[in-house]
Amino acid sequence: MSQAEPLSASQLEQAFKVFNRVSHELDTSYRELESKVAGLTSQLAVARSARLRELAENERLAHRLSSLISVLPGGVLIVDSHQMIRDVNPEALDLLDEPLIGQSWSDVLERVAVCGESDGRDLEQFRFQQASLEQAGLQKTSLQSTREIQLINNKCISVVSRPLDKTGDSVVLITDVSEIHQLQEQLGRKKRLTALGEMAARLAHQIRTPLSSTTLYLSQLGRQDLLADQRQKISAKVSERLNHMGHLVDSMLTFVRGESPATDIIYLNRVLKDFEATVLPQIEKTESKLIIPTVDDTLSIVGEHDELTGALSNLAMNALEAASGPVELDIWVGALNNRWLQIRVRDNGPGISEDVIDRVFDPFFTTRAQGTGLGLAVVAMTVSNYGGEITVKNRPEGGAEFLINLPIAREPSASKAKSAELSSNKGVAHE
Repeated sequence: MSQAEPLSASQLEQAFKVFNRVSHELDTSYRELESKVAGLTSQLAVARSARLRELAENERLAHRLSSLISVLPGGVLIVDSHQMIRDVNPEALDLLDEPLIGQSWSDVLERVAVCGESDGRDLEQFRFQQASLEQAGLQKTSLQSTREIQLINNKCISVVSRPLDKTGDSVVLITDVSEIHQLQEQLGRKKRLTALGEMAARLAHQIRTPLSSTTLYLSQLGRQDLLADQRQKISAKVSERLNHMGHLVDSMLTFVRGESPATDIIYLNRVLKDFEATVLPQIEKTESKLIIPTVDDTLSIVGEHDELTGALSNLAMNALEAASGPVELDIWVGALNNRWLQIRVRDNGPGISEDVIDRVFDPFFTTRAQGTGLGLAVVAMTVSNYGGEITVKNRPEGGAEFLINLPIAREPSASKAKSAELSSNKGVAHE
C-alpha cells in the first residue's frame, strides 16, 4: 500500500480558504438561527402572556356570570335536548324545590303546578313547544315559549324557554309574578270601585232633574182645590217621571255589570217631548221660557232614549242654575246632511267665562260652590258613546250655545222600526 503524497503549500492554502469560508457561513447561519429563535421566543412569550390574560379574563367573566346567575331574582335552568335538567341556580331551587338536576323538566312541572283543567292544557302546550324546539333543528332559534303557571304553593310563575345553542340545549327563565298578579288584582278592584263611584255620582246627577220634577208634581197633588181630572194628569206625570228614573237606574246597573248598553232607533221628536215633560216644572218654577221645535220621524239616531233625554235635561238645568233669573231656552234640531244631524241648545244667560270654557266638559269641574261638575261631563260622555261630538261657545248677544252633532241612524227594516217605536214610547210624556 503506497503512502499518500504530501499536499503542496498551494493546496494547503486552498484547503484553509475553503475551511474558513465554510466556517464563516456556518457562523452566519448560526447567528441568523439564534436571532430567529430569540424572535420566536419573544413572540411566544407575548402570545403566552396574552393567552394567560385572556384565560384570566374568561375566568373572571365566568365567575362574575356565575355570581350574577346565583343572585338573580329569577330562576334559571339549563335543559338538554332530551328535556333533562342539567343545571339550576339557587332561585330555581327556591321556586321549584328539589330534586331538579337530572329530572325531566315536564315531570317537574307536573310535580309543582296546580293540576287544574286549564293548567293541564297549559302544561300540554308547553311540552309541545319544548318538543318543537328539539325537533326544529337549525330553525329552533326562532322559536320560544312563554307561559304563566300556578304552583301548588299558591305562587304564580312566568316560564320563558329559549334555545341556547345548536346542541339542542335550552335555557328556561322562571320569574315569580305572584306580587304582580296581586297588584293587578288590587288595581282591578280600585278601578271597579272608581267606576262604581263615578256611576253613583252620574246616577245621582241624572236622577236629580226627574226627581225635582216629581217633587214639584207631588206638591201640587196636596192642593185641596185640585180637580179630579187635574189630579189624574199630575199622577200620570209622576208615574212617568218615576219610570224614567227606573230606566236610568237600569242603565247604570248595566254599566256596572259591564254589559253592552241597549241601543235602539230613537226618534228625536219623542226625545224632545220627554225632555219637555222633564224640565217643564223647573221652567215654570223659575218663570223661564222653553222653545222646542216640531220634529217629524225622519230624524233618528241609534242610542238609548232615557240617556239622551237626560243629557238634554242636564244642558237645560245647567242653563237655569247658571242664571240669576228667568232664562229663555231655544232648542233647534235639524239634519246637516244625509249622515249627521245637529241639536242646538241656546240660552240668554250669563254665558261661560273664556278662562274655563275649554274645561266645562271635564268631570267634577265646576265654578259654582254647590255644583257637582258632572252635568256637562255626563252630556259629553253620552254624546261620545253615540259616536257624536259636542262643542260650546258664547253667543255675541249673550248666553251660551251648545252644538251636538250625532250620526243619523240608517233606515231600519219595518220590523225593527216597529220595535224601536214601541221601545221609544216607554218614555214619551203625555201632555
